[in-house]
Amino acid sequence: MTLDLRKAAVAVALVLAALGTWWLARSVAPPLPEFNGKARHDPDYIVENFNATVMNENGRRKYLLSAKRLVHYGDDASSFLEQPYLIQYAEGLAPTHTRADTGWMPKEADEIRMNGHVQVARGRDPRGAGAEIRADKMNVRLNR
Repeated sequence: MTLDLRKAAVAVALVLAALGTWWLARSVAPPLPEFNGKARHDPDYIVENFNATVMNENGRRKYLLSAKRLVHYGDDASSFLEQPYLIQYAEGLAPTHTRADTGWMPKEADEIRMNGHVQVARGRDPRGAGAEIRADKMNVRLNR
């Protein structure tokens, strides 16, 4: 009878040790990542031959933005532009034309980060003789 009680006590101790190890591993381990799609950076819409005109408070054109393709991402509300072309208008000045291979607009849409063969040109006007700038990268502010 003593031998059976010893075996039962050892079995109970082993089961308690196993349960304690399982509980400790579950409470100390970091939680598994939740795959609900929020961390994905997938486009929610794509526009081919994109054109947008933004007006100022007086109803005049502020800028015209066009691109071969606009890809919008819903997770961070940013937009990627293929071959963006921006024309900015200012009172009494010649329009400023900006082109690039690609562009990126953050959520606020107050600037465009142009990349690859950026060309900026402004024609002659009463205030200046005009200019042309070429660069590999450039940030262009839209709300000035």
